[in-house]
Amino acid sequence: MLMEVVHTLIKVKRDKSVRAIIIQGSGNDFCSGDDLETMGPKGLRFKPLKDGSQLPHQKVIRLLREIEKPVIALIQGYCFGAGFELALGCDFRIASDTLEIGDHRAKRGICVLCGASWLLPRIVGYGRALDIILTGRHLDAKEAYQIGLITRYYTSKEFEQKAIEYIDQIARMPTKCLGYNKAMINYSIRNELFPSLKNEFKLYCKNFATKDFREGVKSFLERREPKFIGK
Repeated sequence: MLMEVVHTLIKVKRDKSVRAIIIQGSGNDFCSGDDLETMGPKGLRFKPLKDGSQLPHQKVIRLLREIEKPVIALIQGYCFGAGFELALGCDFRIASDTLEIGDHRAKRGICVLCGASWLLPRIVGYGRALDIILTGRHLDAKEAYQIGLITRYYTSKEFEQKAIEYIDQIARMPTKCLGYNKAMINYSIRNELFPSLKNEFKLYCKNFATKDFREGVKSFLERREPKFIGK
């Protein structure tokens, strides 16, 4: 299943018609994590991938961060373990008030393995990341929202409709511009100010050549709402 996710992400990364990527559980929960009964005494065992990823989990997270399109996780119910890390890899986390999120693996002597140690401190801060990962506690939607772990949340009754409205809003945005901004932020996390400034200018110039940039300026001058096409 993980490799199916990898292949799907590669496909939508290349598909210019895709304006936003949605990741959602198929039932009432987002993901309860890896199946511990199938792991065995030595933990997860996979052959390394050609790009150097030790696990397909790692490839999924890398693709989520590298794709220059907005990625939205729709989360309800349980969101634990590797599913927790999958949600962390997305750009937006839209949740239902049924959410129960966290990483209880430490309580079973299991470490994080696909991005939580890098992603979580950058989302909620160093101290809160330690609290969540080292204690293995779970958070509800209200607390997760208060600390910035999720983007926003809605009641279970309005979750589906509000999520659709949010997705539509993102999908109507200038996709290339959003992708370049995402790439700028990802670059700045691991680089100093001056290289980040140069990278910003390089990507700004790329965006300058897009049709959506021209539409944005034109719509402003004509005092109307822009109609972006994602190109």
